Amino acid sequence: MELLWFFGEPCSHLLQGGSEERTVAFQERRDGMELKATRRQITGKAVRRLRRQGRLPAVLYGHRTAATDLEVEGHEFERVYARTGKTQLIDLVIDGGRPHKVLVKEVQVSPRRNTLLHVDFHQVSLRERLQVDVPVVVTGEAEPVRAAQADVLLVLHSVRVESLPASIPEAIEVDISGLTNVDDVVRIADLRLPGGVVAIGDPEDVVVKLAARRVAEVEAEAEVAAEGPSESQASEEA
Repeated sequence: MELLWFFGEPCSHLLQGGSEERTVAFQERRDGMELKATRRQITGKAVRRLRRQGRLPAVLYGHRTAATDLEVEGHEFERVYARTGKTQLIDLVIDGGRPHKVLVKEVQVSPRRNTLLHVDFHQVSLRERLQVDVPVVVTGEAEPVRAAQADVLLVLHSVRVESLPASIPEAIEVDISGLTNVDDVVRIADLRLPGGVVAIGDPEDVVVKLAARRVAEVEAEAEVAAEGPSESQASEEA
């Protein structure tokens, strides 16, 4: 999976909704993503009405801020979240005020309808290091994989790292093109991380492994069976 996210100049988009124009609460900016929110007065089961209106209940908490109930445009949050995930900063603008530097901490999804229910925003300090789980992306092609001798086994789908908020990588790329043998592995200690980013965990933990291809083993067994019993088996049966 290739992650190439391009951010252009600040812009606002206009959507037609009947006879009304509204400014979309989403902007792609050179220095990050912006999402607009409003303070939420509705709580409890009444938030279902918000969801029917396309609004997503949210809460903000974290660095030097009291927990604040919010609501955001559901579709605009999805667009922002698709680009930031839980690792990239969002400029959360509440009621037109100054931006709050936040990360998406938690997203609740309905298991029955697979729709968004609630989102937690965590306000951060740009000067304080924090720990975040960063997704692992495998790149390159190893010779055993090319030769159909092995499959890529992603043992860790994410790795916890510690860094300043603005330095958190979007993903950790693991290049397997240098692996030459079946059962070769890439460990946490082998990861190449940006400056100032430190992996948290046992350096010997395996992130990616070239596992022997089971299909090849099954096919080999099938070929042996098709050739009939061996001479020793035949003599025993006789």
